[in-house]
Parts: sequence; structure tokens; C-alpha cells
Amino acid sequence: MLKFAVVDLETTGGKKDCNRIMEIGIALLDGSEVVGTFHSLVDPGQPITPFVRELTGIDDAMVSGQPQFGAIAEHVAELLTDRIFVAHNVQFDCKFLTTELKRCCIKYNPPRLCTVKLSRRVFPGQPSYSLHKLTESLGLPDFNHHRAMDDTMAAAEILKLALGKVGEAGVLKEVKNLKSRDQVSGLR
Repeated sequence: MLKFAVVDLETTGGKKDCNRIMEIGIALLDGSEVVGTFHSLVDPGQPITPFVRELTGIDDAMVSGQPQFGAIAEHVAELLTDRIFVAHNVQFDCKFLTTELKRCCIKYNPPRLCTVKLSRRVFPGQPSYSLHKLTESLGLPDFNHHRAMDDTMAAAEILKLALGKVGEAGVLKEVKNLKSRDQVSGLR
């Protein structure tokens, strides 16, 4: 059975080099079963802009006194080890997380699975593939949008539906950055 780490980040902006993570949510799945979760607000060390505050509902007071990313980096890296990194728009979340881990001298270059691309293949013809609209059209429960753990669990539900429809072999076809068959074995 494949092992996944479904991740969502809320950040202070869209540029990985100058913006920072302010919330992280992770759901660990062994196949379709959630076997663990992790959630944390993160002190980004910079002010949260009005746009991001309005979008996420996260303000400076909420992250004040929370751990900075460096304090949770090793734990996060440990959770992600030997799992396929999954996110809705995986490139954004993976690049941000890889950059933050690199700042902590932790190298990270996982196999990746994008639930947007997976959904386009497995659930063609949806009116929209945004996380909110997709969950709505697939009949999944509503959730608190733009909050890391809620978005993580919504993406995990999409992954579970895809696994149910096309199985592990079908999902595996969409995984990027798999280096070898040995690596696939290590993810099981």
C-alpha cells in the first residue's frame, strides 16, 4: 500500500524566497487510511499583509508566540520521510516547504502528486478544479477554506476518491519525481 503525506501551507505571500510559512497541515495516509495528522501555526517572522489576513483569517496576533519554522523543521521532515508528497497545486506547497527546510539545512526532494492534475485525469469535465469548487462538485463536505488543516483534509478526501476509482496503479501514474522502482517499494 502506498504511503502519502498530504500537505497544505498558508504563507505570507506567493514568493518562496521572501515570504514564509505561517501555517502547516499534514495528513499521513497509508493507502486510503489517515494514520496521523500534524498541524501548527508558525511565526513567519514578518508581518502578514492585509490581503493574506483577509484570505486566511490568520493575523499577526494568532502567529505571535507560535514556533518559528526552524523549531518544527526536523519533526516535519521526519513525518514526510518515505511518503509521496501530495498537495492541491503541489508545486507551490512543495517549493515553499523545500525552501524552508533548506534554510534549516534539511535536503528534501520527494516524489510529488498534484491533486489538481490527478483530478483532471480521474474526474474529467468538472466545472472547476479549485479545491473548494472541486470538493463541492464531488459531493464532499464543505470546509474552512484557506486554513491549512482543513485544506489538507479536503485534498486527502479527493485523493481517497481517486484511489477508489483508479487504484494505486492509476494514482502512481501521476506521481512525479519517482527515481526508480526501488523508490516505489520504499513508499509502500
